[in-house]
Amino acid sequence: MASILRKSSLVLAELAAKSSPRVLATAGQRRNLNVQEHVSYSFLNEAGIPTPKFGVATSGQEAEKIAKDLNTKNLVLKAQVLAGGRGKGTFKNGLKGGVRVVFSPKEAQAIGGKMINQLLVTKQTGAAGRICNSVMVAERKFPRREFYFAVMMERAFNGPVLIASSQGGVNIEEVAAENPDAIVYEPIDIKAGLQKNQALAIAKKVGLEDHAEETAKMLLNMYD
Repeated sequence: MASILRKSSLVLAELAAKSSPRVLATAGQRRNLNVQEHVSYSFLNEAGIPTPKFGVATSGQEAEKIAKDLNTKNLVLKAQVLAGGRGKGTFKNGLKGGVRVVFSPKEAQAIGGKMINQLLVTKQTGAAGRICNSVMVAERKFPRREFYFAVMMERAFNGPVLIASSQGGVNIEEVAAENPDAIVYEPIDIKAGLQKNQALAIAKKVGLEDHAEETAKMLLNMYD
C-alpha cells in the first residue's frame, strides 16, 4: 500500500506543477500559478504527504553529488521546465527526453549536464522550446498501481473539485479523452472545505476501499 500511495503522491506533485485543460474541459483565463515540480514535492512534504527523496541540481556536478547522497542505483532525472510532455521532448542539443532513468552518479552527471541550460522542445512549448535551468534528481519508484488525485478550480462546479481516477499516471489527459467514466469528480464546498466522508467516498470509488482511511487522510492533507 505504501508504494501505491507514494506513487499517487508523485502524480500529485506532477499535477500541482501544471494544470490540465483537457481534464478541466476549460480554456479560460490563465492564472500563472505554475510552479516547478520540485516546489510541488516540497509542498506535499510539508503537508505530510510522502514523495520520493529528491534534490535539485543546476550543474552536472551537483546532479552527481545528489545522486550519491540518495544512495540508490535507481534514479530519475527530470528537467525542470514548465511544460507537459517532457518525457517525450527533445533538447535542441539532440538529447532525447526531459525525463531520464539513470543508474549511477556518473550517469546522472553526464545526462544532467546535457539537460541544464539547454532548450527543451515538447508538444506544449512550440518549436522555440523552453530553457531548462535545473534538474530534479529523484529516487525511482516501482509502483504496483497508479492513481490520479488532484484538486482544481472548475467552472462547471463553480468552485474547487476533487478529481480522482484509478487509471493514473502520466497519461491522465488521454484517460479523460478516451475513457471519461474512469474519472471521478467530487465538488467541494469552498467554505466548508473537503470533508472526511467525501474523501472516504473517493477512496472507495477508485478501488482503495481496503485502504480508505489512509487515502482519505492524504486527500484531506492535500486539500488543507
